[in-house]
Amino acid sequence: MSRYKIVPRIILIIITMLAFTQCSDWLDLEPENDLIEDEFWRKGEDVEAMLAATYNSWRENALNNLMLGEVRGDMVKFIGSSFSDYNRIAQSDITTTNSKVNWAGYYSTINLANTLMYYAPTVLERDPTFTIAQKESIESEALFIRSLSYFYLVRIWKEVPLVLNPMISDTVNVFLPKSSESEVLRQIVTDLKRAEEIAYHDEFSSNALLYKGRANIYSIWALMADVLLWQENYTECIKYCDKIITSGKFELESQNNWFKLYYPGNSMSESIFEIQYSAAHKQTNPIFYNVINLGSTKTTINMVGTATLAQLYNIADIRKLNVDITAAWPGKKYAAKDINNSYRIPTENDVNFIVYRYAEIQLMKAEALAELGEIEEVNAIIENISNRSNGMYEGIGDIDKLRVAVLTERAREFAAEGKRWFDILRYAKRDDFKRKQYIINMVLSNASVQQRAILETKVTDTMSYYLPIPENEITFNPSLIQNSYYDR
Repeated sequence: MSRYKIVPRIILIIITMLAFTQCSDWLDLEPENDLIEDEFWRKGEDVEAMLAATYNSWRENALNNLMLGEVRGDMVKFIGSSFSDYNRIAQSDITTTNSKVNWAGYYSTINLANTLMYYAPTVLERDPTFTIAQKESIESEALFIRSLSYFYLVRIWKEVPLVLNPMISDTVNVFLPKSSESEVLRQIVTDLKRAEEIAYHDEFSSNALLYKGRANIYSIWALMADVLLWQENYTECIKYCDKIITSGKFELESQNNWFKLYYPGNSMSESIFEIQYSAAHKQTNPIFYNVINLGSTKTTINMVGTATLAQLYNIADIRKLNVDITAAWPGKKYAAKDINNSYRIPTENDVNFIVYRYAEIQLMKAEALAELGEIEEVNAIIENISNRSNGMYEGIGDIDKLRVAVLTERAREFAAEGKRWFDILRYAKRDDFKRKQYIINMVLSNASVQQRAILETKVTDTMSYYLPIPENEITFNPSLIQNSYYDR
């Protein structure tokens, strides 16, 4: 059986076991236990249930998204034996058999999205109460989730199989070759343009769980801006940022309310899209399995800020999250209830995972503007973000230093939010890896002394910044060709 393949009967089991249950009718939907395929795709509720399962599948990727967005960066470190495979990646000791070099979770989500889009038209024919508008809105969410999954894949592996059809029968070709990074990104843009046409707008604006937890036009615009920035299409990136900025729906949380981004989350002012969790429904954010230990008397955080991170903040910057001027403690975003010392109790292990918020839209725009030489506007955006958190930003006139200033402000703002490695990689690869020395220095600083001596001769190969294809995938699929850096 293909590693990407989930046969219809298993899909039904997944939905039954994992349906996204929260405090609303949509989030409570689950199909009956004894359904078979022909009986399942008959009513609109079946499509909603599959959408719920697709969101649930994506939720299970939260820990991997955090870890692979941080372990190779320079902002946080993870301690404990449970992180040994991730820490080997951090030190560039990367093998094809490392258990964390695994794309199965992303492809499981993609297959569920593909399956939903494949069968939804059938339900449209069978259920007269299921409207074209409902079907299209759900399709826009599936396209968003599939696009987000592929965006992670292409940033982590660069070249990956582009699976656009569900693996629902033995006649489907399961031996797909890799597609190039540019091909995958073009498909994402195509999908998001389609999603933009048929998406929800403000239909769920009275319900924070749905408004921030289901993909709507604003989350689609945010992902599109992110992808366009990665593609170095700066003018279009700014256009999509401005769609969000001029919508009038978002603003930065005030300094006094800043920590509400993390507790309770779903900020109606600043949040755009968050992966939702609910302790009441036994939905634990997987980040809590090892990273955060919410004990009855104390909270242990196995994620610590580095000296590099601490040096980025002035003592008054609230984003430092620590009264100690020598350290920063970004893990507090996941463990605390407020900016002081009130911590979650063990049952409050359901912090949302923020994917996009308004501060990032502003900084995406600043990054794109910097590449277009708009110095004054870039400085204004950084200063606004910094001032919200009591930072101390001084304007910069040199364009190269200003580019680094945007990167640095992102580090301050999104520490431990799974962004740093992707930010550094995007900065380094720009203009055909013109600034790869930045990433080389960081990779070497993360490696052990022994490993550093070996890496110095290899780290100039830009394919080393991406993970290898998992060995079991190469064994299973003869059409896959290993990342050249690891095929030595």
